[in-house]
Amino acid sequence: MGALLDYSGNSVNYNGKRYRVNVSYDTVLLVQRMYGEEMLDAGDKICMALKLLVRAPFKVWLLSDLEKAELLGVVMREKIQLPPRPVVGRPQKLMDFEADSDYIYASFKQAYGMDLIKERGRLTWRRFCDLLDGLPEKTKLKEVMRIRAMDVPEPTRYNQKERQNILELKAYYALPVSGGGGQAGLDRLFSTLEGMA
Repeated sequence: MGALLDYSGNSVNYNGKRYRVNVSYDTVLLVQRMYGEEMLDAGDKICMALKLLVRAPFKVWLLSDLEKAELLGVVMREKIQLPPRPVVGRPQKLMDFEADSDYIYASFKQAYGMDLIKERGRLTWRRFCDLLDGLPEKTKLKEVMRIRAMDVPEPTRYNQKERQNILELKAYYALPVSGGGGQAGLDRLFSTLEGMA
């Protein structure tokens, strides 16, 4: 996957102008979180996303609302959106960027010796996602995801203790019911942009 993605360049071209962008992982996650906010309308979300993602926002304010939406679409397609993956079986949410932030931090430190706090503003979203996908099985995040995906065996008179242990682990590591972590905030952004186009 990494070879297919362009990590070079920190700018996009739109309508003959070049816009410098900030697509560090922490900025993209902030945009995702903002898109989960119910109190903001679509236009406000687009303006706020551009303010976070474009390094010279004064250029952006000269654009019409439609041009802002188109520019954000270009940034999303060229610098943030990841290639689609085939869906195998019934999709199950195993990770949430916000709820699992401590596990993600610990796993990057464990696997790569990387302090994600020090990487704010530097580590690009796509590189972050590649490293996240490549985490070894023995990291905390992968362990938690494995527990969430684990099937609870059918009850027999011999496996009550095993079932109880699995159920307790699944309850302890369960994701919050509400919210839209993971890719959901970015999916809402793409839906909004498609609706405006």
